[in-house]
Amino acid sequence: MMHKRQPHDRKNESGNVLWFILITIVLIGLLTAILSRSGSNVDQTGNVEQERIKISKMLRYVKGVESAVQQMKLRGISESDLNFDKAAANSTNCTSNDCKVFHVDGGGISYMAPPDGISASATDWVYVGTNNILNVGTTSGDLIIVLRDINDASCAQINRMLDVTKGSADNAIDFTVFDGSFSETQTIDNSGGHPSGCQIYNNGGSNENIFYYVLVRR
Repeated sequence: MMHKRQPHDRKNESGNVLWFILITIVLIGLLTAILSRSGSNVDQTGNVEQERIKISKMLRYVKGVESAVQQMKLRGISESDLNFDKAAANSTNCTSNDCKVFHVDGGGISYMAPPDGISASATDWVYVGTNNILNVGTTSGDLIIVLRDINDASCAQINRMLDVTKGSADNAIDFTVFDGSFSETQTIDNSGGHPSGCQIYNNGGSNENIFYYVLVRR
């Protein structure tokens, strides 16, 4: 004998269906949030990796310039004769290709522009011989390569890779382009004795990150 379905059974079924629909909507929402967050993390990881590669390439380049300069000195080229003609840093003492860092007969290294996006306004490297890096070499002016106005993210990445801590702001740094002469016009006091790194320069009341690398310790 067939039993007649009671009306309250159909109400229970409708309630169960609605409950399952609500659970499905919540699960879809959670899954969407997880996928979005994962995608964001992947993007951030990718950006960090790209920044790391960019900084690694830059550090290899400046190390290559340092090596080229050291090789030139071993061949008898005076540090006062070094010519960085690609960066408008020209020693008036240089009268042949032998003393040109970016020449096949000199340093034999190819010029590379600073990485895109690392600096907000600087367009090229600056070679300077008028700053003494405190506790690096003697108290004489060192020959350094500088890139100004580094963005905060790149500055932090540089220091992580060099195992350097950013110090307090330096109020006096000289950026006179190297012309073959050296002088201790200023001292970079807050470098922590590191021959390279990204530090703060107080530029007329506003702070600016600068990357420096010692090419010749004096």
